[in-house]
Amino acid sequence: MSSWSPPTVPQKWFVGIGVLYGILSIYLFITQHTMTIIWLGFLLGVLYLSWRFVAAVEGIADALHRIAQEQEQN
Repeated sequence: MSSWSPPTVPQKWFVGIGVLYGILSIYLFITQHTMTIIWLGFLLGVLYLSWRFVAAVEGIADALHRIAQEQEQN
């Protein structure tokens, strides 16, 4: 196993995004824009999953690069 690990989102970002989403959700609920709350949550989820996908692809590419380097050395 290598020492490589995927980048992580700082906990402060999760808290900040959660607080902002909560404030915006309350505002949109009061103004009766409930579908906007749902779409915004969906968008945040898609953005997070996309970021995790890119991190996974980078990890796979890094692993393949290390394997190729090891084979060249042998």
